[in-house]
Amino acid sequence: MQSLFDTMEMMLTCGTILAVSFIVLLSIPQCKLREFLLPIVGWCVAIFCGIYCISPVDLLPEVVLGPFGYFEDIGAAVTGIAAARMAMNPSKN
Repeated sequence: MQSLFDTMEMMLTCGTILAVSFIVLLSIPQCKLREFLLPIVGWCVAIFCGIYCISPVDLLPEVVLGPFGYFEDIGAAVTGIAAARMAMNPSKN
């Protein structure tokens, strides 16, 4: 059982290091990896936001907060649309 937790800890550590390195490389304007990865990341964010909008899981549920619960869904939809537009026109960034 301990080896399973050690493996999971190693995977989490490696994944975190990989994610941080991609974020750093995407923040450098002259990086060639940015030109390749920016549209992919944009589409992934757009897909995630679309799935979040239609999923029943919410951070602010509409049942408890009424109309205020829709603000996060609207924000996710706007973020998804902006990410998709950025992914379609990567040269303007």
